[in-house]
Amino acid sequence: MNRLLIATLAALLTGNLHAQHNGAMKKGHNSEGNDTVTHDLNEIEITSKYYRKYKLDNSSASLKLLTPVLRLPQNIQEIDKSILLDQQAININESVTRNVSGAMRNNTADFYGPFIYMRGSAINTLRNGVDLSMIYYGPMPEDAGIIDRLEFIKGPAGFVNAVGDPAGSFNIVTKQPTGKSSNQVNLTLGSFDLYRITGDFDGNFDKQKKWQYRLNVVGQKARSFQKFVFNDKVLVNPVIKYNINDHSFISAEYIYQKQEFLQYLLTVFTPNGFNSLPEDFSIADPDKKPVKANENNAFLTYHNNFSKNWQFTAKATFARDHLDGNYFFVSKYDATKPNLIQRRVTYERFNTDVYSFQAYVNGAFNTGAIVHKILGGIDANQKKLLAYSGYNDPQANQALYPLDVNNPVYGITFDSNERSGSLNDIATNKQTIRYFAGYVQDELNMLDNKLRLTLAARLTSSRSSVAIPKVSKVDDLVLTPRVGLSYSILPDFTAYFLYDQTYTPQSGISAAGDVFKPLKGKNSEIGLKKDWANGKWNTAVSVYHITRDNIIVTDPSTNLQSQIGQTKSKGIEFDLKGEIVKGLNAVINYAYTDSYISDDANKSYIGLSSPYRVRHIQNTWLNYKLPFSFSKGFAVSGGYQFQAGRAGRYPQDGNLDLANVFRVDGGIGWSNSRFSVNGIVNNILNRHNYGSAWTRPAGLYAYVPFQPREFRVTLGYNF
Repeated sequence: MNRLLIATLAALLTGNLHAQHNGAMKKGHNSEGNDTVTHDLNEIEITSKYYRKYKLDNSSASLKLLTPVLRLPQNIQEIDKSILLDQQAININESVTRNVSGAMRNNTADFYGPFIYMRGSAINTLRNGVDLSMIYYGPMPEDAGIIDRLEFIKGPAGFVNAVGDPAGSFNIVTKQPTGKSSNQVNLTLGSFDLYRITGDFDGNFDKQKKWQYRLNVVGQKARSFQKFVFNDKVLVNPVIKYNINDHSFISAEYIYQKQEFLQYLLTVFTPNGFNSLPEDFSIADPDKKPVKANENNAFLTYHNNFSKNWQFTAKATFARDHLDGNYFFVSKYDATKPNLIQRRVTYERFNTDVYSFQAYVNGAFNTGAIVHKILGGIDANQKKLLAYSGYNDPQANQALYPLDVNNPVYGITFDSNERSGSLNDIATNKQTIRYFAGYVQDELNMLDNKLRLTLAARLTSSRSSVAIPKVSKVDDLVLTPRVGLSYSILPDFTAYFLYDQTYTPQSGISAAGDVFKPLKGKNSEIGLKKDWANGKWNTAVSVYHITRDNIIVTDPSTNLQSQIGQTKSKGIEFDLKGEIVKGLNAVINYAYTDSYISDDANKSYIGLSSPYRVRHIQNTWLNYKLPFSFSKGFAVSGGYQFQAGRAGRYPQDGNLDLANVFRVDGGIGWSNSRFSVNGIVNNILNRHNYGSAWTRPAGLYAYVPFQPREFRVTLGYNF
C-alpha cells in the first residue's frame, strides 16, 4: 500500500500536466449556495493557498434561508473547509468541534457516529440539510475529503427540521460541482502509520456546461497509538449536475464509504484511577477479526428559480449503514482480584436506514412598507433499525476473559460469538420512527430592513414503534411555534431574541418494554453579532436557557433505560472568526455551560450535572501568511484547546475528579500555483489527555485516552 501511494503521487508530479498562471478571480455561489472563489477555465483554483476564507457571510442553501447570518435571529456558526485544511483534520471526529463555542465530542464510540455535544446535550446530525440521524448506529463520521463546510445551528432549527434536540444540530455540506475546472490530489503521511490519499476532481462534461461533475475519492490505512487499533477506509463521492436552463437544475449525489477497524470503542478500564494506564493499553486482542462497516447514501435534488423572488427545491434522500463485528467490553468487576478486568465478547450486526423527502419554497413579497420573506415546506422521514446484539441474546456465550492491567497477556483463545444466517431471523431489535411535517415561516422586514420579526410554526405527526423484542408504539401530533426578532443597531451590528420549541421522537425500549415518549424542549436566547473591518471578521455573543423534558437515562448497574425527569441548561457563548489583520486568520471561542438534572423520580439526582457537561471550553486557532518577500508562499499555524469542569458519562457518578483537557498544536506550510506542502504537530506538549469517563462497574475507572504527540505532512498537487 505504501509503495502504491508513493508511486501514484510520483506519477502525478512528473506527468505531462501543465497549468496556466493565475488570473482574475470571480466570486459566485455553488449549487448549495456556498460562497466560492473561482477562476477562468484556463486557470487553476488554488485550494491550498494560504489566504483562507475563515468567515462566511451566508448559510448554505441546504439550511433553506436567504437572509445573511448576521441578520438571522439565531446563533449559526459556519466552518469553511479551509479551516479543516489548515488543521489537517481527516474526519469530523478530529477536533472539528474546536472551531465553535461550547461544542465537544463524546468519544466513547468513535466509529458509531460523531456524537457531538453542545449546550448540555447531544445534537442532531444533518447532511446537506437532511435529518440523517439514525437509530442507535450511524451515520458514519464524515470524512474531511467530502466536506465543503460545517454549520452549527445553536438551539432548535425550526426552519430546517423542528425534529431535533433543543440544544441544536450540525449540518455537513458536501462538495458540489462549481462549473470550473479544478483538480487536486493530496497525499498525507503521519504518525502511527497513517497513509492517506485523496482526490478532488471538478469540471464539465460539455462546453456548454450543461453537464457538470464533482468526484471526491479517499483511500486510507492508519494505525493508532493504542495496541492493535487501526482504521482502513475507502470512500467514493460522485456528483452529477444537469443545468436544465439558466434558472433550474437537477443533481444526483452518491456517497459510498467502507471501513474496517478493530472495534467501535477504544475505552480502557482500570482499578487504579483515570489516566493511570500506559497510553498504548488496550482491552482488545490482536486475534480478533476486524469490524466491517459500510454506508450507501444518495441525494436527488431539483431546484428552480422560477421567478425573481420565488424558488422551489425538492430533495429525496436514502442512507443505509451496515455494521458486522464483535467487540471486547467490561461489564463486571471482582474486587477480590483487583488487577483483573473481566472482558466479555459481544457480536453485533446492524442495518440502519433513513428515507427522507423534503420540498420547500422560498419567496418574497411586499405589503406596504413591509417585506415578507416566506419559507414553507413539507418533510417526511422514516428511520429503521434491524439489529442483532449478543448483549440482548441469552443464548450468547457469557464467558469472561480476564486481563491483568499490570501484566496484560494477549493472543488468547476466545469465542467470537458470531451468529450466521439472515438478520431478519436472528434479530434482537427491530424499530421504526416515522414523521411527517408541514411548516411555514414569515420574516417581516420593517423600518428599511432594520427590524426583522420572524414568525413560524411547524405541525409534526410522528410514530415510534418496536416490533422486536416486544410490539409497542407511540403516536403524537405536535405544533411547535417559533418567534424571533433581529434589529440592526448599525448596518454591521445586530441584536436578536429567539424563542423556539422542538420535539423529537425517540428510539429505544424502556425497562418495562415500552416505546419512549418524544423529547420536548424549549429554548430562549438573546445575542449580539458584529462584523468588523468592513466584514473581514466577526464576533457573536449569545445567552440561552433550555428546558428538556422526557429525558432517557441509563442505569449503569443494569444498562437498562428509563424515561424520567427533566434537564435545564443555561450558558453564554462567544465566537470570533475571520481575518483580524492582513494575512492573520483566527478562530477564537469560549463557552460557559451549566447543565443539570432539574427533575427526576429519584430526588437524589436533582442538581447533578447532565452527562458529558463541560463547564468551560476555550479554543484558539491562528493561521498567518508570512508577509516577507523571501518567505513568499509560507504560512504558520498554531492553536490550543482547553476544557475544564468536566462531568462524566453517568449522573449517578456524582462529581468525578476529571482532569482538564489541554492540547497545543502547531504547523507550517508552503504553496505555489501547483504544489503545496503542509506539516503539523498535534499535542506538541505530549500531554496525556483523556475523554469520556465514568466509574462503572463499581470499582473500575473507564476513560478514553487521546492521542499523544503526533505529526502529519500533506503533499498537494493542483492541475
